[in-house]
Amino acid sequence: MGLLSEERITEGLAGLEGWEWDRKAGAIRRSVEMPDFISGIHLVTAVAHVAEEVDHHPDIDIRYTTITFHQTTHAAGGITQADLDLAARIDALAAEALPRP
Repeated sequence: MGLLSEERITEGLAGLEGWEWDRKAGAIRRSVEMPDFISGIHLVTAVAHVAEEVDHHPDIDIRYTTITFHQTTHAAGGITQADLDLAARIDALAAEALPRP
């Protein structure tokens, strides 16, 4: 899978919830604030199942109720369509996991 252009990355991120482009790291990331630790772990587990399904795995940082997903395609050396696709799946899982206002 080939690297995405800056334009394509910017367009892709515009349709995603809360994702940022870390140009220096060549990655995208999003933090999700969960209501409690257990909810965060459930979200991480759901993302892990999807990551295994698509064989594309984000780095995940757990800081109590804050879960940060950090994605890049290591084999390609930057951001590919697989990163944007998985980000969209993570968004859907986070939306399901977060309590409704």
